[in-house]
Amino acid sequence: MERNVPLRGLETNSIDNVYVFIADSVRYDALPQRVSDRGRSFKMAAAALCTPQAMPSIATGMDAPHHGVTWFNESLTNSLPTLFDLDVTTGYNEVVWEGRAVQDILNDPGTVDLETADEPFVVLEHDNGGHSPYVGYKDHTTAEMFSEISDIEQLRELYLRTVEKSTDRFEQRLQVLERRGLLDNTLVIYLADHGELLGEHGGFVGHGLPAAPEVVYVPAVFIHDSLDNKHGETFLHHTDLFPTIQSLVDDSKPVVDCDGQSLLTALEPDRPVYTQGVMRPNAKYRDTVLDPNYDAPSIWTADGGYVINETSKFVLPLTAMYDALFSGYTGSFGGGQSTSRKLLNTITHYLASERTYGTPSISKSEARQLTERVASVTVEPEQRSLDEETKEHLEQLGYR
Repeated sequence: MERNVPLRGLETNSIDNVYVFIADSVRYDALPQRVSDRGRSFKMAAAALCTPQAMPSIATGMDAPHHGVTWFNESLTNSLPTLFDLDVTTGYNEVVWEGRAVQDILNDPGTVDLETADEPFVVLEHDNGGHSPYVGYKDHTTAEMFSEISDIEQLRELYLRTVEKSTDRFEQRLQVLERRGLLDNTLVIYLADHGELLGEHGGFVGHGLPAAPEVVYVPAVFIHDSLDNKHGETFLHHTDLFPTIQSLVDDSKPVVDCDGQSLLTALEPDRPVYTQGVMRPNAKYRDTVLDPNYDAPSIWTADGGYVINETSKFVLPLTAMYDALFSGYTGSFGGGQSTSRKLLNTITHYLASERTYGTPSISKSEARQLTERVASVTVEPEQRSLDEETKEHLEQLGYR
């Protein structure tokens, strides 16, 4: 297979800084045109289906089992190198949301003000993107919002309006770089941590579960004057960001050994990549038959993928029932469907041991081998307790 360099043409010698804007819950087909028009855009696979698992993969370049974080009460271990260990000014900021939930997941990398950050720098900022509650429902919890919306088209319109508001904030951050005269020597990267279901597959909304293309496929746009605004043909993965950024701003040290590949090197355009699909129950159920209550790793190529459901057959019906009837999220939204119809759709989807989406460029047996290889090495994260403020904030966002 012919290989190519995804960021061919980037004037690397002129890059001193990297600014990463991570828009939460923006699916690949929801990339605003005004963002794609600014740079070279790509289709990317998220490393996982939810923020606490995907963000550490972005920061470490590791597949989710290799950093170990599965939920908001866990943190990266000190032994794992991250983008925040690079020998430049680094920091992580929340653009809208308050609180330390993601900051703690990333093992407290510290904050930095984009207005005053000393060069050279790598700054990651996380925006609520298209995450619920959507525009007009900011005083609602996610469950309350979904309970008031019965029309799928209304739901999708609200979602797209929410993404547009996030794009306004992204452009405001670019104005900060422009005022400082830094656009010429800063690579700007726009991406999402995962996508969002909007009524597909029988009425699912949100993310986290189940695994599906609408949650896995996300946009990535690389913005610099030396890059054209065409669509790149290479299929990317979250883990590619760490080695790419390191090679741009801190090439004095050997590139950290990670699962991703630098986008400044020649890559196969349609490599198969791993996405974690794990949702774990409350701590009291850990190490029991209910742990985890959803385990569906998946392998993706540009035009499709395989979901391999490894959840216990005893647990799956319980997971489906909870998701359909009590979660206030995902399968519980049926666009006005009856309770029995929502339950039937949810159970039917979850009970499938394998699912194939689209036309993957590898075989199912190759996908199984890859999931087994990735999962053969796991890391134990640091454990911690969530304070009540964080729990309340997460519940508003749909996490119970």
